[in-house]
Amino acid sequence: MKVRYNSVLISAVLWTLCLMTMIPTGMSEASTWRELYIDLGSMETSNVWATFGFAYLGIATIGLIVLWTGYRKRERWAWFVMLLIFLCFDFPSTWMPVLLQIHAGSMGWTDLLHMFRTFGEPGWWPCLTTMPSPNESVGIECFAVGELAALIRSLVMLVALLLPVKAFFWKSASN
Repeated sequence: MKVRYNSVLISAVLWTLCLMTMIPTGMSEASTWRELYIDLGSMETSNVWATFGFAYLGIATIGLIVLWTGYRKRERWAWFVMLLIFLCFDFPSTWMPVLLQIHAGSMGWTDLLHMFRTFGEPGWWPCLTTMPSPNESVGIECFAVGELAALIRSLVMLVALLLPVKAFFWKSASN
C-alpha cells in the first residue's frame, strides 16, 4: 500500500504530536484534584492546577478527535477548530506570559534567545522526563526547559496550522 504524503497528513501528524505532549502535563496537574489548597512555601493558595490539568486533557482530546475525523477529510470547520485551539488555548498559555514580560521590561528578546542555551548544556533531559508536582520547587534550568519546550510546541502548532491552508481553502477545479 502506497501512502500519499500531503500537507494535511503532515499537518495532522504534527498536531497530533503537539497535542500528545500536553497529556503528561495535564495528567500531572489533574492528579492534584484531591488537594483543595497548594502550599507554596510562604503562602497557601487554591488548587487551580487540577482545573488547568483537566482543561489540558480536554483540549488535547477534542483536538485529537477533530484531527482524525474532520481535519484529515479537509473539512473547513475542523481547520477553524484547530485555529481556535491555537488562538484561545495554546497562544495565551505559552506566548502571552513571555510577551507580557517583554512588554513590562523584565525580559528582553535577547533573554529569550539566551534561554535556548539551556539545550546546549548537559543535564537538561531529566527536566523533560520527570514532571515535578506543582508544589515542588525545581531549578531555573528546568523552568527554562519547560518554557522553551512549550514555546517550540507552539511554533510547531502554528506551522502545522498554516501548512495546509491551501488544501482547505483553495479547491482545485477537478473537485
